[in-house]
Order: sequence, then C-alpha cells, then structure tokens
Amino acid sequence: MATVQSDQLLTQFQPNEITPELARKRRSQFRIIFDRFTRNKVAVAGFVVLAVLLVAAVFAPIITGQTSTYDPPNDPNLSIALSGPIPGHPLGTDDLGRDELARMLFGGRVSLAVGILTALLTILIAVTVGSLAGYYGGWVDMVMMRVTDAFLSVPLLVVLFVLARTFSDGSVPSIVILIAAFEWPSVARVVRGEFLGLKEREFLLAARTLGANDLRLMVRHILPNAAGPIIVAATLVVGDAIITESVLSFFSFGVRPPTSSWGSMLNNSRDFISSDPLLLYLPGIAILITVLCFNLMGDGLRDALDPYMTER
Repeated sequence: MATVQSDQLLTQFQPNEITPELARKRRSQFRIIFDRFTRNKVAVAGFVVLAVLLVAAVFAPIITGQTSTYDPPNDPNLSIALSGPIPGHPLGTDDLGRDELARMLFGGRVSLAVGILTALLTILIAVTVGSLAGYYGGWVDMVMMRVTDAFLSVPLLVVLFVLARTFSDGSVPSIVILIAAFEWPSVARVVRGEFLGLKEREFLLAARTLGANDLRLMVRHILPNAAGPIIVAATLVVGDAIITESVLSFFSFGVRPPTSSWGSMLNNSRDFISSDPLLLYLPGIAILITVLCFNLMGDGLRDALDPYMTER
C-alpha cells in the first residue's frame, strides 16, 4: 500500500510533459544563439539580402548566360551604348554597349570575394598576433602592440595608393593581401583583450593543472570562448574591405581591366552622370546595401553571441 502511494506521489511531482521553462533550459548553445539572432528582424533581413546577393554573384554565369562580361552576347556593341533599360538589358548598357546587369553581377563577384577573403586573412593574422600578445604578456605583448600601434598610425589610403601602384598587379589576390596587411591591427586588439580576460579564469587553471600545454590552452580553451567578438569583427571587416577596394578601384589603384568590380564600375561611369546616371547609381547602391547588411548582421551576431544577454 505504501509503495502504491509513493508511486502516485512520484507521478504527481514528475509530470510526463516538459514545461516550457525546462525546454528553454535544455536547448543547445547553438539553438540559443540561433533564437536570439532570429528575434532581431533587422539582422535577419540583412542576412537574407546578403544571401540573395551571394547566390546571384555565384550563379552569375547561369543568370547571364556567359562566363564574363566580355562573352557573347554582351561583347561591345556601340549601337546600343548608353541605351538605358531596354528589352534584353533590364538595367541598360554602358558606354560600350555591354549589359549592365551582367557587369553588376560579375563585379559583385569580385567585390564580395575581396571582402570575404580579406576578412579571412585579417582574422588569421589578428588571431595569431592578438592571442600571443594576450596570453604571454610581458615583452611579447609590448613588442606586438607597438607594432600594432605603428600600423594603426599610418595614413591608410595614402599608403595603399602607393603600395598598390608599386607592388600590386591589380589581381584579386594582390588586393586582398594589400588590404588585409592594414586591416588586422584593430581586430588584433579585440583578440588580445579577450585573451587577457580569459587566461586567468578557473577553467583555464584546471586545464593547466591537468597538463595542457600553451598551444592547447590557446586553441582548445581560450579561442572558442573568444569566438563571439572575433566573428562579429569579421563581419565588420568584410564591409570595410569592400569599401576600401571600391575606393582603390575608383581611383584606378584597384583591380584592373578586364576584371571589374563595383568600384571600377563607379570609376568608368562617373563621366556619364548627366547622360546616364543609372550607371553611377547602381554600383553605388550595391556597395551601400552590401556594407549596410554586413553591419546589420554583425550587430545581430554581437547580441546573439553575448553570454550576458538575458533571455527575452
């Protein structure tokens, strides 16, 4: 009889259904971050727009039916030069009669490639420098931070103009290396700050007591906990790299023909602002929207990855 009563009490205080509170607590870390990000409608909108731009750029040959902006049926055709939107050319044509939609898509491939590859290279350099400086401290930190300060103190555009003309061949890899060489210092400071704050935590002391070496402590324990700010910084670097490349190309220091980017399209169309302003506005709006969406997505990721963000 006592056993039956005990079973009834257990059944009463252990319901079969999981309450919403328990379900919330049992969510994985990825699910929590995903839910926080999706609640930010502006960040989600920025992500969707970026996804559409990336898909359009990747599949530009399929959309346009050509492998470059100089392939048929869009070879230079002066008979339809500066025609504006016409059948077969929804965004019009440039001064050589080339389809502007094709040029936008293929130019977007270059601009987005420069932005994303620059961000990856920048993060690689910044994580290396920032982690070593923050973890070891002392003279290592002093030397690396003084080098970082030296890079931060240079007039960026002036130096890039000189180096682009001297050392760059106008190819995408050379532009990526050139921009990343001056983008990493600010991100390195973020990484250093995270390592300084995490290296004295209890979990790191426990791992060191168990015999973990310095490399394992940095890669397996500190770096994953510092991933949030690094990911957010990477999204901001992408937008900054796209703007920097556009400025270089606008002043003829960036990618060189026949390769085109949104910045070079601005350079080519500035003489037609009166006769065909659409040629100037389209790449400018594309740069504006892309950079804005990367910043909005970075803002949403910052809130989603914040460990102190309260559940709402």
